Amino acid sequence: MQSESNRAGGGEDSDRSPLPTGRFYVRAGSVNSVRRALHRAPGGARVIGRHDRETIECGHSMNDRSLARHWPVIAGRLECSGLVVVARPEAAASAGTEADE
Repeated sequence: MQSESNRAGGGEDSDRSPLPTGRFYVRAGSVNSVRRALHRAPGGARVIGRHDRETIECGHSMNDRSLARHWPVIAGRLECSGLVVVARPEAAASAGTEADE
């Protein structure tokens, strides 16, 4: 009987995606500096890659409750490394391209 209840519960967990549910952007000179700052960070925070010349795209796999609890730790690690979390840079970039046209 216990295996049946485990199977029923396992079906609900399979709906969860292992992909990050959120993204944030860090202004940094190198991907490695962000990687070092986020090493073993809580909540599955990790570097995805370079977004543009000055911005590194990062992701996390936390729900809202975990994000509220772990975000100060992540932001503190980045701040101690001299890095800054910024808004998604495409909004400013798309405004600049429209002005050129």
